[in-house]
Amino acid sequence: MNITLKQTFSFIQLGTRENQEDARFPNEDQPNNGQRFFIVCDGVGGSDKGEVASRTVCEAMAKTMRNFDLNSDFTNDDFKRVLDSAYDALDRKANRKNEDMATTLAFVCFHGRGCTMAHIGDSRIYHIRKDKGVVYVSNDHSLVGNMVHNGIITPDEGVDSPQGNVITRYMAPVKSDENRGVATVMREYDVQPGDYFFICSDGVSNVISDEDLVGILCDDSCSDEKKMRSIATMAAKSQDNNTAFLIPVGDVEHDETDDELFKEERSKTTKLPYKLEGTREIESTQQKNSGVVKWIKNIFK
Repeated sequence: MNITLKQTFSFIQLGTRENQEDARFPNEDQPNNGQRFFIVCDGVGGSDKGEVASRTVCEAMAKTMRNFDLNSDFTNDDFKRVLDSAYDALDRKANRKNEDMATTLAFVCFHGRGCTMAHIGDSRIYHIRKDKGVVYVSNDHSLVGNMVHNGIITPDEGVDSPQGNVITRYMAPVKSDENRGVATVMREYDVQPGDYFFICSDGVSNVISDEDLVGILCDDSCSDEKKMRSIATMAAKSQDNNTAFLIPVGDVEHDETDDELFKEERSKTTKLPYKLEGTREIESTQQKNSGVVKWIKNIFK
């Protein structure tokens, strides 16, 4: 499979905050057309040096990704190697001044066997198709996200929940007897020309509904650049830092093994509630995070 991307657009904004704790890779508003992977990290508010954590993870993952030929398969083991490199970098960076730093992660990579999406925390990933709307949206690793995912409350009830800032997974330095936060990984083989992949921090998703996002991206009267400008304008007054990538798929060339691979993977699909139908979740690290509700995002905002 050979996936050709059109021009990608991005923004990173302060919102109404004074300090920028988001980080992105590549750190460009219009990345080079040859770019195949994208990262958004959101430093956890209420912890020390969230901006150090987000920047460290972006830089470490980007450096390790140089070791992979993305014309071939990028496996779950490959992703684990990249993720471990970021955790190792956080461990090395930790000191008395920033030992409590933490960040979320959203990662998208296009390779010879489709697209790998992975996230930790509440930075979000969307796969949108014009005739279907949302094909995939990552389930936030948050208290409210878990309640919605398990049918305890509805998505509408979760929007205004006072517990909306409590996240249940994050990336942070850990001691030898502690567990690292686990990533949820999705491998998507059904990538079609005209699809959009959208990655954002919660400063964007908190102010733009899924319906509004789909409406903007599926408007054939606007260019991709104008669509992204509209999203940036809507997010500019967010109470949080806000960062996003809009990644349009141009062309997809299949080889003779793709059809059988696609059928095999779809046969393994697990149907899940709340717009997660058709997704597959894979634990990418060996251990689960032991501090289930430790960080409260934006606690001092």
